[in-house]
Amino acid sequence: MKRLQWVTCPKAWQSAVFRANVGLDDTPEAAKIKICGLGFFELYINGARVGRDYFVPAWSDYEKRDLSTLIYPINGEFTYRVYYLVYDVARYLKKGENVIEALLGNGWYRQNKRNAEGNLWYGDELKLAFRLTAACGGKEMTVESGAATVCREGCIVENNIYFGETHDYARNIPLPRRDDGEAAGVVWEWMPAQKTNAPEAIFAKQDCPPDRVIRSLKPALLHDCGDRKIYDAGENISGWARVVSAGETVTVRYAENVRNGALDFASAGGEGQIQSDTFLNAPPGTALHPRFTWHAFRYFEIAGRTGDVIVDVVHADVEVRAKYEGANEVHRWLFDAFIRTQLVNMHAGVPSDCPHRERLGYTGDGQLVCDTAMTLLDCRRFYKKWIQDILDCQDRRTGHIRHTAPFYGGGGGPGGWGGAVVIVPYMYYKHYGDKVLLKKCYKPMLRWLACMRGFAEGGLIVREIGGGWCLGDWCTPGKVLLPEPFVNTYYYVKCMRYIQETADILGEDADFAAEIDSSLSALTQNYYDEQTGSFCGGVQGADAFGLDLGLGGARTLDSLIAKYSSATGLDTGIFGTDVLCKVLYDNGRHDLVLRLLSLTGYPSFGHMKAQGATTLWETWNGDASHNHPMFGAAAKYLLGKDLDKLKHF
Repeated sequence: MKRLQWVTCPKAWQSAVFRANVGLDDTPEAAKIKICGLGFFELYINGARVGRDYFVPAWSDYEKRDLSTLIYPINGEFTYRVYYLVYDVARYLKKGENVIEALLGNGWYRQNKRNAEGNLWYGDELKLAFRLTAACGGKEMTVESGAATVCREGCIVENNIYFGETHDYARNIPLPRRDDGEAAGVVWEWMPAQKTNAPEAIFAKQDCPPDRVIRSLKPALLHDCGDRKIYDAGENISGWARVVSAGETVTVRYAENVRNGALDFASAGGEGQIQSDTFLNAPPGTALHPRFTWHAFRYFEIAGRTGDVIVDVVHADVEVRAKYEGANEVHRWLFDAFIRTQLVNMHAGVPSDCPHRERLGYTGDGQLVCDTAMTLLDCRRFYKKWIQDILDCQDRRTGHIRHTAPFYGGGGGPGGWGGAVVIVPYMYYKHYGDKVLLKKCYKPMLRWLACMRGFAEGGLIVREIGGGWCLGDWCTPGKVLLPEPFVNTYYYVKCMRYIQETADILGEDADFAAEIDSSLSALTQNYYDEQTGSFCGGVQGADAFGLDLGLGGARTLDSLIAKYSSATGLDTGIFGTDVLCKVLYDNGRHDLVLRLLSLTGYPSFGHMKAQGATTLWETWNGDASHNHPMFGAAAKYLLGKDLDKLKHF
């Protein structure tokens, strides 16, 4: 791809159609196109859309950016990568003249509207490169982007991954054509595409599953307010409302909640970041929906007269491979809610924290749920790609792992977030037995470990990079009481053990025993009370963290069991909830795990269910996003003795 001639269009265009003509002497026996359009693209040949993919190419750290405007300093050296796609297109081609078109929109590459933490966009122009190779009558012909490529402004006059799109159909879009290549009744003005440079990046073929329309729902009309109607999709999803034009201007707005007969935008970005699409001048009967963004919502409002209204659920095309058939209603809800939440947070090759407000691949959230996701979903190719994102966001000089991958700002901590470079590849190996990928990750694991040593004092991890957050646990009910060094050192030790196991698997010479012992000793000296047998006073699952490292003893386990046997709600954060369930499960108390996962008092999953939630909340009290998968890491323990049967390897 780097050797191809990349082309672009005027920077003022928010979308563009690029076009090239291909003359064939015969119907091709075989034909493939290798293509990349940044930000996102749709491919058309002779007016037919090629494939069913959305939001391609997959999101990555495309190329170097100016990060000087960020709210905390980022001075690292990343690895940059751009994905391209290869489509088999023989069935779209014919003898004679053929028309190739690509519709491009901003995607992540030119997201320059939301800058909550500073300017994070990659480029200021849409750009495209392709090579079509066709075999006709024993001859091979090739057509590439370049001097013969022309372009015109697209009908999508605004498009932003966070805010939505405006379509003006007076400018038209690719449509089925007459034999002369023009849409019926439309004459377009084309201009030569401008030459531009390829991104300075590694190019790789996209292998992760793309986003597609997975299923469709018929929404219920909730409020008819005359000039506007509010619908309920019945569940919190990602995708869009697909409406049929009645020839009027239509605006569709999206939210997770309704209040007093109106959409409540607070949980998905607030009034300053409303997800909204507007459609102008659409011919009657046209199906209207966004092309270069998804929305995340349960409720939506339509202003303007339309025909039929359907909700399309859109996310990465991965299959669910597990089911839960227990009798407990809260358990069934938790299992289904986790799967729904995880799926609608899988877009453009990245597992996100939420599918609306931030949409980022947080390493903390991602490492926390990866084992459960790999257990319940067929997501091998998806996580292989995201592991590469984690490796790419590692500072080549210091070994530090950013809090989001691909890097897009965001806060976190050195252990629970940075440890993703160890935990996700380790879990991937445990599920899929991919020793090649594990070996690829081994040296990055060691570089991260060396970085963590720089954050240590007396065996404890006590800081992050200068100017950055240093979180321990997160989203506890009320204030986080667990000391940050306690949680970060827990992850430091866990990851050293995983790296040691990785070294043994790969036949590498490594010994972290002395380092591990030093940190275990520091945890005991600083946080363990000999009189009570508890860590940190037993708050927020602290004893589970200690026990999971082999610290404490019988009294510690007894205290943990006694506390949570009588609990009416959970007091744990995103990491503590998972560690608590793991330790109880590992110590033969699956019955107590099931009890905790069925609680209905506040805070609990049963409380979320009672409030009408269909996806998992970011916080126990529901005052933030209503679509965050992180607390769902514990859902795998519902499977009990069947858990290990779902390992692939």
